[in-house]
Amino acid sequence: MNYWNLAYDYAALFVLLLVVIWYFGEKRIPRQSHKVFLMLLGTIFSSIGIKVIATQMAGNMLGSDTLFVILMSMQFFASNMVAVIFSVYLLLISHYRIKDKKLLCLLYVFFIGADVIITLLNPILNWQFTIENSVLNIGYAGHLMYIFNAVLICFSVLVTIRNRKRIQTIPVIPFVFIIFLGIIAFVGQIYFHTPNLNLVLVAICMTVFHYQQNAGTVTDAVTGLFSRRFMGEFLREQFIDGNSFGVITVSMDDFKFINKTYGVESGDHLLFQVGQFLKQAKGSEYVFRFGSDQFCVIIQKDLESLGDMAGQIMERFRHPWYDESQSAIMMSASICCMECPRDASSYGELIELIDYSMSVAKKTRKGRITSAGEIDTDKIKQDKTIEKAVRLALDRDDIMVYYQPIFSVEKNAYSSAEALVRMHDEELGWVSPEDFIPIAEKNGLIIEMGEMILEKVCRFIRDFNIKDTTVEYIEVNISPLQLVQVNFADRVKQILEKYQVDPHQINIEITETATLGAAAVINKNISSLLDYGITFSLDDYGSGNANIDYINRMPFKIIKIDKYIIWDSFKNTKAGITLEYTIGMLNALKLNIVAEGVETEEMRQQLMDFGCHYMQGWLYSKAVPDTEFVELLAAQGM
Repeated sequence: MNYWNLAYDYAALFVLLLVVIWYFGEKRIPRQSHKVFLMLLGTIFSSIGIKVIATQMAGNMLGSDTLFVILMSMQFFASNMVAVIFSVYLLLISHYRIKDKKLLCLLYVFFIGADVIITLLNPILNWQFTIENSVLNIGYAGHLMYIFNAVLICFSVLVTIRNRKRIQTIPVIPFVFIIFLGIIAFVGQIYFHTPNLNLVLVAICMTVFHYQQNAGTVTDAVTGLFSRRFMGEFLREQFIDGNSFGVITVSMDDFKFINKTYGVESGDHLLFQVGQFLKQAKGSEYVFRFGSDQFCVIIQKDLESLGDMAGQIMERFRHPWYDESQSAIMMSASICCMECPRDASSYGELIELIDYSMSVAKKTRKGRITSAGEIDTDKIKQDKTIEKAVRLALDRDDIMVYYQPIFSVEKNAYSSAEALVRMHDEELGWVSPEDFIPIAEKNGLIIEMGEMILEKVCRFIRDFNIKDTTVEYIEVNISPLQLVQVNFADRVKQILEKYQVDPHQINIEITETATLGAAAVINKNISSLLDYGITFSLDDYGSGNANIDYINRMPFKIIKIDKYIIWDSFKNTKAGITLEYTIGMLNALKLNIVAEGVETEEMRQQLMDFGCHYMQGWLYSKAVPDTEFVELLAAQGM
């Protein structure tokens, strides 16, 4: 009979051996499903091995019939356990909370208990199978166990499909294929005695290993450490299970300078060294590469040693590291320690805490050790509340645009205006742009917000016939994140054409930092919009590092001098002289100059004497809604 054909089983053992070698040759993945997968491989190996031994004994007339029945009963038990373990594995990779499902746990206990009893009694009662004339016949208990197997697998498959979004590494098509293949092999084994079920099971294990258990899918290529994505999976499980653990974040200070000075390859080599040191540090359990120059060390066993380990890491950074050419390189790092769930009760809170702590450390505590207790967690909660308010305002189209007029000295009239975003929330009240703009930029919401502001400005220009007033153009602030979007110029043109706005009626304000990255994309966007007829102005000149070379390279028509520079010039003689000569230089370059923050008549007169062309500030008007701005324009002609 085909049932006694062992060719497929030998092939299955060979392939299974390869999978086991791969398993032990790879990095250990610290999650429960990885251990269960090893149990699955072991159980399949036992099932196939017992079947081969029993069949060889029967074929060579070795041993008694009783021994053969006992071995085959053990093989049936092992094959049934394969279904149980595979079912548990599917539930684990889909993050199903088995421990919390008492009924399911009882079902597993009942199934295993019934299988044990049937296996022990089968040599006597023949409930599971009988052998007549070298033909194995499945008994009613055997069929009942097959039904249990099918129920468990079907339930696990349905849960896995429902929770497929939680399974981050295995694609849908291979998953569906291996399940379909397994069903066909199972049916063929039971009803047609095809001997290839074990080979199919091993093929399924190989597929699952490649997509789900392969350490290469969860490790970082440069450092060999676990990746940030896997860190998310691992820590979410820790929070769900209610485990306590410590986190040490290590952020390299000014690592971009290392890459620029010594090269990216040397930088990668140094990152690898840091990662290996963190892995081998005393007390270190799991190390993840959290960002391009950031690492996270997880400690579960001895949380009291968290501070000592942070000190050990900091001490290492007081000594040189060596690149591939053995050149000594000094690096510093900012370190933050936190305990969970004390400092963060969820993975989302932990990530926010890490990001905020590293941001604070690099600004005020660079090269030092910080604990979560020293961090203003209220600021994190406030930022989260503001982010929620921004999302709600965008969804409801509640983002408002106010206009602050810009006065022309030559025309003695308002010649333009700056569009300024405003936001009011039912819970927070009026939220300052200085608070919500950085948060919108951090979360990518600024792109949607920027387009919404431009649309409102264009609608205002069209609906109020601004071209018939003294206002020549409206200034719109653009975030660096908008400017690096490949389709930014096209989107601006589409919005202007939608509202039939002349490109000369829009001036785009950018800061010097807006042009520091993705130069090719930025230059293409700026060139395209310049050709279209839109002008550009440099905002907040004097507050950053913009120099004369920067102004010469960029196609600015207008330079806006930062209000703090204006204010300082009236408090400090040197600042006043600097401002006077700066305005003289910009005039010589034939650039239009806007002075921000003009609040007194004295400021106005002095700036006029310096040669400033345009003025903006509370002396003329604060930022007002569109209808009030139109009233201001109308009032100046009276």
